Amino acid sequence: MIKFYIPDGHLEKRALEIFARAGFQVTLSERSYNPKIDDPEIVLKRIRPQDFPFVLSLGKGDLAITGADIIREFRLKYPKDAKRVQELLDLKFGETRLCVAVSEEALPKVKSIDAFKKYVKELGGKGKEVVVATEYPNIAEDYLKKKKIKAIIRKPAGKTEAWIIPPMPEADLIIDTTETGRTLKENRCRIIDRIMESTSRLIASKESLEDKKKAKKIREIVQLFDGALKGEGMVNVYMNVLNPKNLDAVLEVIRRYVKTPTISDLKSGGYDIFIVIDERNLKYILPELRRKGASSIAISDTRMIIE
Repeated sequence: MIKFYIPDGHLEKRALEIFARAGFQVTLSERSYNPKIDDPEIVLKRIRPQDFPFVLSLGKGDLAITGADIIREFRLKYPKDAKRVQELLDLKFGETRLCVAVSEEALPKVKSIDAFKKYVKELGGKGKEVVVATEYPNIAEDYLKKKKIKAIIRKPAGKTEAWIIPPMPEADLIIDTTETGRTLKENRCRIIDRIMESTSRLIASKESLEDKKKAKKIREIVQLFDGALKGEGMVNVYMNVLNPKNLDAVLEVIRRYVKTPTISDLKSGGYDIFIVIDERNLKYILPELRRKGASSIAISDTRMIIE
């Protein structure tokens, strides 16, 4: 049995989508911590993704979906425990940026991290320390150390950006994740540096990977997820070339996008051709194929590509 942690919150919808594309049916209710899945070898548990690296390192589960930023924070905080967790696959969704920001109103002259360092020096001359609010205290500590900035680091219980909003802000700087930057802009926060880009990752307990039965099932899940990722945005294109004289012209168009099309002889003469292509290229290739002699062109979605 594979215990698979799936995230609640903003990553949940995309996590369920990749399960569906990989052929799994998952059903859940809003308050349920144990979603149902149509695979008797998998049991699901839904909690906060911030906890996944830690619980996997303890051997409490086998697989999980969490963010690269969360993994980095865990590795910095628990370097020994982190050795018991292995990253398997970049799932390429839930993209965020871990940014450094200040309040435009509270610190109007601070437009870069170097300008903030000058502000820190000025504050130090008055016998005061700066305060940094973040949900990533270990990443913050590592970043500030590299920038040679001494600060008090605090992990807020609520919204991080609220700590730098006047009047009398609780912090001078925040280190926080953003998808679009919209919330920061709406609260008049200025990004002065970027620490990392983050996407969702599939991670596993190394203890589970050393178990032959579990490792086999885990490899199968990884293969299906990877196939679903490779199939995303791709389409199947089927066509006939009834006049053999048009084959070379049609293939010339196809090979601008696909190196190895599948070509079969038609019993009545001519050829049947199959390709898999990025759907964004359809608007360019389809008119040309028709002009060069392709006919009966049919399009269908590509669910997975297993290599």
